[in-house]
Amino acid sequence: MRWWIVAALPFCIGAGEVPNSTLPVEIGVLSCTLGQRIDTPGSDPSLAASEAREMLCSFKPGQNGPEEAYAGVLKSINAAGPLPDKGTMLWMVRAPRGTQLAPGLLQQSYAADNATPAGQTPPLVGERNGEITLLTMAEKKEGSASKEKPETPRSIVTAVELKLKTSAS
Repeated sequence: MRWWIVAALPFCIGAGEVPNSTLPVEIGVLSCTLGQRIDTPGSDPSLAASEAREMLCSFKPGQNGPEEAYAGVLKSINAAGPLPDKGTMLWMVRAPRGTQLAPGLLQQSYAADNATPAGQTPPLVGERNGEITLLTMAEKKEGSASKEKPETPRSIVTAVELKLKTSAS
């Protein structure tokens, strides 16, 4: 009678667990320096102010991967004035566990996740490879998480496009 317990035990171990190979993990940090403004033809000044900026970015993988440089374009909606003339944007790059780092992995367009609840900063989801996401690392004011009504972000990044410039590999 006890033999069936020993026989069934290997099948029960791990039952009900989510396979962690599909869970997203941090694979590195993307740091982008804001560049000059890009004129957006046909933008209606009566609508919420939007802005497009050039960026120069550096991707530093968290695990033994080569650093890469990207040229990029950022599009944002500004709730409380334009983005600063000089500044750096930081994003945590997430991908499924086991994602192989290859040259140009981040080269694609990203768009804000429309399913993000109001008042939260949306992650940017890859359009070609939706398993790669960029999550802002912007600092939040102390105590802002416990407020009943969260503060409106100064600006919301709605899209990013990255093109590989150089890779150390």
